[in-house]
Amino acid sequence: MSLSLLDTVNGVFSLIFVAISLLIGFIILSRFFKYKERIYLLVGATWIFISEPWWPSSLSFLIALINGVGIPEGVYFLIGNLFIPLAIVFWLLAFTEFLYSEKRKIILSTFVIIGTIFEILFFTFLFINQSLIGNLNGPVDVNYKSFIMVFLVIFLLIVVITGFLFANLSLKSEDPEVKLKGKLLIIAYITFSVGALLDASVPFSEATIIIIRLILILSAICWYGGFLLPKWMKKLLLKSK
Repeated sequence: MSLSLLDTVNGVFSLIFVAISLLIGFIILSRFFKYKERIYLLVGATWIFISEPWWPSSLSFLIALINGVGIPEGVYFLIGNLFIPLAIVFWLLAFTEFLYSEKRKIILSTFVIIGTIFEILFFTFLFINQSLIGNLNGPVDVNYKSFIMVFLVIFLLIVVITGFLFANLSLKSEDPEVKLKGKLLIIAYITFSVGALLDASVPFSEATIIIIRLILILSAICWYGGFLLPKWMKKLLLKSK
């Protein structure tokens, strides 16, 4: 079985997004070892695991180049969903470093309950009836059922709402660089949420896949700039200062 053009475009752009996300995540995470500030460890790990839903399509694409069929459906579901609650935990730990620190235990405990319910239902369906989770459309595309989609929307809302609150701290600063970081984070949250929702709801064509994945890639770059603001980005975006 040969890959269709749609599958190839989907697989290639999933792979590009995942590669960029992993690179950015590990770059941010590595700053922890240099500065010994836990925030870098947390936000780096957050972005690594938040890209997880696109891991299986990337891996399945690479394997399909060899065997023509990709990875088994159950493995696809497992790789794409297992660590999503962990990504939110990392983010909430980072968020409560700066905001609502006194309510950290309540915030984390509440999410741990939600995440645990998700994991229990996910593994129950995975072993009993995988069709309750979703269905694969070829080697690199999946349609998730309402069970997964409800939780993914909840997780996305948690990240976006807390993310806006977090970025607002930087927007209040008088320092142009700090304010720019806040703006980049706002863009990151908006583009990631838009890209993720479109990826899950819009009928795929070669054009829509490219546009959606470019939006997601932009979100990864803005996340990178929002926390590290490399010199090239600072020079490009603050050149008038």
